[in-house]
Amino acid sequence: MQNPPGTAGHGWLIKVSPRHARPAPAACPSHLRTAVRPMVTADPPTPFRPAPREEFAFGPLFAALDLWEHEGWPLGRVLAELRSTRGVFRGRGAVVHPALLEWTAQALERYAVAREREQSQARAAGLPSTAPVRSGWTVRTARREVPDARGARQYEHTVWGRPYASADGSLRELWIPSLGRAKEDRPAAEKAAIAHVMAKGEETPRRRARVAPPEAPTNPGRPPDRVRVFDFGCADGSATLLLDWRSAQAAERFTADTAPVFHHVATGTGTRPGESCVECKGISRCTALRRTPDLWGGTPSTQAHKRRSLSAWDLRLYGECPAQYHLVRRLHLDNLAEEGDGARRGRAVDDWLNKRHSVRPARTCRSLPRPDEFEVAGEYNLDGPSAWEAARMLDEHRALCPLDGIAPEEQVLVQHTVTAYVPELDVVVLAVPDLLYTFRGRWIWRETKTSSRPLWEGRSLLRSYPQLALAVLLFSAGAVGTGARRSWIELEHLRADRGLSRLERIDPAHPETVTEAREVIAEIAQPLLNDTSYEPRTGRHCHGCQARTWCGPGTAYTADHPRATGTLEDASAWDPDRGNPHD
Repeated sequence: MQNPPGTAGHGWLIKVSPRHARPAPAACPSHLRTAVRPMVTADPPTPFRPAPREEFAFGPLFAALDLWEHEGWPLGRVLAELRSTRGVFRGRGAVVHPALLEWTAQALERYAVAREREQSQARAAGLPSTAPVRSGWTVRTARREVPDARGARQYEHTVWGRPYASADGSLRELWIPSLGRAKEDRPAAEKAAIAHVMAKGEETPRRRARVAPPEAPTNPGRPPDRVRVFDFGCADGSATLLLDWRSAQAAERFTADTAPVFHHVATGTGTRPGESCVECKGISRCTALRRTPDLWGGTPSTQAHKRRSLSAWDLRLYGECPAQYHLVRRLHLDNLAEEGDGARRGRAVDDWLNKRHSVRPARTCRSLPRPDEFEVAGEYNLDGPSAWEAARMLDEHRALCPLDGIAPEEQVLVQHTVTAYVPELDVVVLAVPDLLYTFRGRWIWRETKTSSRPLWEGRSLLRSYPQLALAVLLFSAGAVGTGARRSWIELEHLRADRGLSRLERIDPAHPETVTEAREVIAEIAQPLLNDTSYEPRTGRHCHGCQARTWCGPGTAYTADHPRATGTLEDASAWDPDRGNPHD
């Protein structure tokens, strides 16, 4: 197949992993097609830019597990090494944040306990013990002389996780860590992709250079009779058995569930700007991605970075605490702390409105039944007062619903990702308005916030809600519809008290508004892009930080400043971007 514009090289090798079996619904087809072809590269070439801080949360954990499982270090020695490390851990290239080292130490202890518990249960059930496998497994086809219909001459299938096998090779196991709790299940195509490699794969050392792979595995062995896969929760030590299959079943499931997905990934065409742009090889010549140079007047970072994304939630978290941004948004750590009442109430209102606004043809919420607090409580697990407030807020929305009287030909986009690229910073800007719709040729951006408190009159809306400032800049730069002219931005501020909800309108074409928006974004974005240490900044936000468990200063702050009981967390602090963990 022909390479997409902005790429070079040969696509004769297709290399897939289980994560390619669960592509995001909004993933770009052209990006996926090049992502599974490692010999296809960016044109012009993108230089390697090491991160100033470790950005793969599992990196130190796997290095620690290697010491314990392969080098024979006692667990106590590995833990001592982790907790005494100041910077790089065991030869890895990037400096590790102190909170990540503490997270790693706790996850390692939990992993050791979970492995021993599972092995004891397996022995009791008559299964053989399994030992760590250093090289892991790869399924690699023989190299063809003539490319197939996809332009491929060779295929590789890999897995990621901690591999184990019985002494006689009859049983293979894989443990896959998750950042929070253990996943109860994974998509059928992903499970079959994992089982396929475990059942058919052979031990293969890592490739040392970007050259042609070896023709054959270095250590062929007997295929297993049985494969088992566990998901491990690093935050709580839970472990779930995802599959326990015979090799014949693994082959059947791969053909039925996974092969069609891999074919779609390897042959997809077309472009879809979004999160895929951050890692896309063809970004230099993609015509679908809107370029917005000088979006807020930022200057390139003095420290070389690989391409990054930037969202309003990134800005908000960094504005509160740089460490929180690094640990939650870049590393996706999650201490599984329950959301406050206000945050859960805000999530319920947001989800309810998304469902109603997604009805086609579009209908105003005034024409739909009034929400019932018992229905809201049951669906979203809210307590009585929170359910009552959510129902009142949804009732308040009926008078402010933007779809009232909307014509059938108008566009209505719910939670649509607006994407822009700032080339001089190599930053992809991602914004997700609650609602983006047209009205007589105008584009309107609606943000909805729920709160127990009124808007703060002493502070501008753009400074209170950076996503509004980002929306102004995206309109002004022409990244939304036809630009700022004749368009506007709305803030719907919902409260439970009848008649106190407000609808504020912002003109993105007003010069003073644009100037203020650039100042708001630049004041947070420039320090964020320049930061290499992500030092903690303590404050009230520590109480709700998803990474506070492993942050020494944050833990000390909350101990010295306990949150008053009975207070209701402001749900306006919740943002949809917050709940997107990656494994």
